[in-house]
Amino acid sequence: MTDVAENEDEFSWEVTVTLQGAEVAVPLRASVIKQEIEDQISIKGAHRKAILRSTIKKFSTGLKKGPENLKTVALKEFQWNAFILLVDDVIANRHLAMRSDPALIEEALKDPRLISPQN
Repeated sequence: MTDVAENEDEFSWEVTVTLQGAEVAVPLRASVIKQEIEDQISIKGAHRKAILRSTIKKFSTGLKKGPENLKTVALKEFQWNAFILLVDDVIANRHLAMRSDPALIEEALKDPRLISPQN
């Protein structure tokens, strides 16, 4: 799990997403969303797929245990894995095109699943 320094002044919100047939609450911050998109598009194909397989496996394990049964650290990791999968879904196999076209990154940031209620 990546340790993201949280800016206490930055607005955060929560969205509910459906992953693997379950609704999951995912906390979001604009800076973290942009950074995750940039991180995901910068990783080469085979390595990216391996990371996603590992993330799916960890998420599935948390889902089987039940998010309500997870302790604080495990719940944060579960939510982080859900966030990674959400961003992957938003990117939708456009990571190569996004590397060379910043407008596609901006388009992804406007995805309704990622929009702050302040916007």
